[in-house]
Amino acid sequence: MQRLCSLIVAVLILWIGIPSAFSQSVEIQNNAVAEPPQQPLKPSTSKRLVQGKSIVTNLNFRGADNETNHLIDVLPLFTLKNDSVIQPIDLSADYPGMSLTAWKVNLPKEGLTTGIKHAYGFVPHHHGIGVAPDFVLILVDNPVNMRYRATKIWVDLNHNLDLTDDGPAQWYFPMKLTLSGLNEVDRVFSQTLIALDTLQNGMAVGLNQFMPGELKSVQKMYDDAISLICGRREYLGCNISFRQHRKSVWFGSENTSNALQNDTLYWALKDVNLNGVYNDIGIDKVIVGNNRGEFNNSNGWDYRPGLVVDWLGQAQVIENVQLGQNGIWQISHRKIKNSGIKHARSLLIGEKLPRFKFCLIEGKYKPGKLKENPVHRRSIRKFKGKYTYVVVWNADNPNFINDSAELHDLSRNLPDSIQIVCLNHGGGGRYVYQYNKRYETNFIQGFCSSEVAEKLKLQTMPQYFLVDPKQRLISINQRPHSLKKQ
Repeated sequence: MQRLCSLIVAVLILWIGIPSAFSQSVEIQNNAVAEPPQQPLKPSTSKRLVQGKSIVTNLNFRGADNETNHLIDVLPLFTLKNDSVIQPIDLSADYPGMSLTAWKVNLPKEGLTTGIKHAYGFVPHHHGIGVAPDFVLILVDNPVNMRYRATKIWVDLNHNLDLTDDGPAQWYFPMKLTLSGLNEVDRVFSQTLIALDTLQNGMAVGLNQFMPGELKSVQKMYDDAISLICGRREYLGCNISFRQHRKSVWFGSENTSNALQNDTLYWALKDVNLNGVYNDIGIDKVIVGNNRGEFNNSNGWDYRPGLVVDWLGQAQVIENVQLGQNGIWQISHRKIKNSGIKHARSLLIGEKLPRFKFCLIEGKYKPGKLKENPVHRRSIRKFKGKYTYVVVWNADNPNFINDSAELHDLSRNLPDSIQIVCLNHGGGGRYVYQYNKRYETNFIQGFCSSEVAEKLKLQTMPQYFLVDPKQRLISINQRPHSLKKQ
């Protein structure tokens, strides 16, 4: 009887304990699964599913940006006296009568022309070394004659005021500037490149000079300002000084197989603070474009890991910017889905074309007869029901000139299922009418106002939008020659 009671008690204990142990096991497993990660993803990034593998683009070409190209920046030169240089001049902070510091310079043993006065100057470069951490010292051999002949320039690459341990002199060549056939734009790009360090992706400055009589008012402004605060420096004037163009952009191309819309995509980095480093978070810029070597700062983003760049309908995330083992800066990026992106700078593939109205020429344009001019405002929604190729163009743009022949040919052999809507950006009614008449185009021709340009989020010129009959975006900047093959 006692054994029977003991058996019953044991069974009861086992029966009660099993559910308790099972519930504890389930609770442990649930906690292990449901426990949140230590660093949860942000809601905005969790929606962006990765589409492609990581792409690494090497930036091994030196480029330029529009801000630097349009900048008129003078590098003032001063006469070298007693083998000494005086501290760099600061137009924003220096004042008349301020105390100035002079430094002794160890001059090159060979190569300097004897019997003449040499010149020196300071190029902005925030390297953080020596007595002038924000500048690089240069020594010019024969400043008076450098407008007409090649001139040696020594650069203090290691910033120790010793010009004997920096390697051989570099050369300034003025020949291109003396050619009479060069216009103002050509002269800006005809520069001698002077390296400011020894790195693979190093800093450099492009130097040239004002042409005789060029921008006299600007030269006088600089001369007056520098003369006011130069103190005991002997300023040589704008006529003998340099125009400087700081080279702080490196770029590389994404492989055509990976590029968007079968068009080569170029990635660039801009060293905004001129310190020789291209991945300063929130300071340096990531810039994209389809033109080799020339970049527009409006297509740039302040760099940070995880930055989303949207260009011509496709979004990509910047994973990292780093210096590669070969000394070349690299961008790691990958394509992501276009959903969940706020404040995009581009219309995104899959979106519906925004609603807008534009002035449209219907029928024959009759100059001088305003009441009979068949120019009306139409909504883009009036053109639903067919595949539509929207072209925003300007006849002066070289990219449009290259595409125009293919576009005209496409318009003359269009199938019934597609239509071309051209929106001219910048031209007048008479000009567009004459253009249509000259090339016998079969476009639906209208005008792109600033309001329409803003709604289309234009990033380049020309820009092509292919939409389906419901006006959802299929592609952006698909060129006419590739559309003909479909």
